[in-house]
Amino acid sequence: MKRFSFLVMIVLTIILQVDFVLAWQVRHTLKGLVEISPLIITGKVSQVSSRIETEGEREVVYTYVTIETESILKGELDKPVLNVKMLGGLVDNKGGWSEEWIPFTKEEEVLLFLHPKDKANNIWEIKSISGKLSAVKINEIQYFDCSMLRNDEVSQYVTNPNFEQKIIIDRINDYLLQEKGGN
Repeated sequence: MKRFSFLVMIVLTIILQVDFVLAWQVRHTLKGLVEISPLIITGKVSQVSSRIETEGEREVVYTYVTIETESILKGELDKPVLNVKMLGGLVDNKGGWSEEWIPFTKEEEVLLFLHPKDKANNIWEIKSISGKLSAVKINEIQYFDCSMLRNDEVSQYVTNPNFEQKIIIDRINDYLLQEKGGN
């Protein structure tokens, strides 16, 4: 009986982990991200750093990304600067990789769909592979790289992943208006 219980526990643990990884890998539509994200911001990356933290008896590498907020599209912030915490990174000769790790570069302009991790310390997390849209400039026009978004009724991101920032921001504002009962 003990052996059977142990096997059931192992199988359940694997299923729960696979479910989490698959949930992370699911690409969301822009509308879906707006619906599930309590905080949506645009901002600029001011710092990217990784550090080792002790959890129980093991050491874990986390990457912290400091974002200077330019605009808040949904939600509220107490301070204009926030941190995004992700599992994974590299510190000296120690490193860790995670499905949840998303690359950021200093001075990068981003649109983020965030969830609170530690609100008291203004630490947030991204809960979807679609949760970060990087800004790109093409012929002096600002775009967002939407290649990680799932296609929806309005846009097919696979054939043209870059959408003007104004269009994406307007669509987010339209979805927010719909949530509030507007047209």
